[in-house]
Amino acid sequence: MKKVDKKKTLAYAVAFYFDGKVDFLMGNKKYQHINTVYDEREDGRGFNTVEIVYDYKAMKYAAWCVDEKLGNKEITIL
Repeated sequence: MKKVDKKKTLAYAVAFYFDGKVDFLMGNKKYQHINTVYDEREDGRGFNTVEIVYDYKAMKYAAWCVDEKLGNKEITIL
C-alpha cells in the first residue's frame, strides 16, 4: 500500500493551503476550492468540515464532508 504524505492530503490543504479559489487534482479529476465551512454537529461532539468545490467535469458545485476517508485522499494543487 502506498504511503500518502499527510501534507499532500485534502484535509491538510483545507486547513492550511486553501485561501481564495484554488484549482487541484484529486485522482484524475480537476476541482476548484470555493470555500470551507465549519459546521457544528447537532449532538455537540465537535465540528464537521465541509468543503465546497466546483467539479469541472460535472460542471456543478458540490459540498463534501471532509471526514477521515475523504480527508486522507492525496491531491495535487495546481
